[in-house]
Amino acid sequence: MRRLIPLAVIMILFSAATVAAVSDGGVNKSVDDLTGTGIDSVDSPSIFGQDEDFVISVNLNESSDAVKIYVTTQICVNSGLCYPPELIEMVTEDNVTWTSTVSPMIDQTYVNWNLVIENASENQTKIPETGFGWKVWSDCWNDGDGWGGEAYEGGESCDENNSESTDSVPTVGIAGVISVLIMAAIIRHR
Repeated sequence: MRRLIPLAVIMILFSAATVAAVSDGGVNKSVDDLTGTGIDSVDSPSIFGQDEDFVISVNLNESSDAVKIYVTTQICVNSGLCYPPELIEMVTEDNVTWTSTVSPMIDQTYVNWNLVIENASENQTKIPETGFGWKVWSDCWNDGDGWGGEAYEGGESCDENNSESTDSVPTVGIAGVISVLIMAAIIRHR
């Protein structure tokens, strides 16, 4: 058991340091093939802006038997951390167009999401089957390799571009805190 502790700490540090670097910075992602899902289109803004709500809209076709649609969103921030996914029931007025709103956060990098469609028999279909199918980047983001986005104006961070500077927590700092907490729990357990 004691031999596994250093390995666990190394894995935590490595995974935390690479969270934001797992995809191309600033490149939005979407599910290309919605054939057989009952969905005509999924629409959203092309930028996850710092100052405005982000609206996800799902348009169903006539073959859809959906009675509920859920969106699972996850917001990641410039320090390299991602908040836990949040499941939200989408709303509709006409059973054709369903919407959900994601509120922006300070220092956001991007928002990921996927969809869960439920029919009258309460059978659920996740789109895509695994992971997040959609990702929209912020107007000022850090992907672990550098800064970018429409609101980024150069410098060390987006914070230099506005007067309300926010302190971001370095990824390794969070990983260190998590490692210490895990080690303390293991030691206390013994």
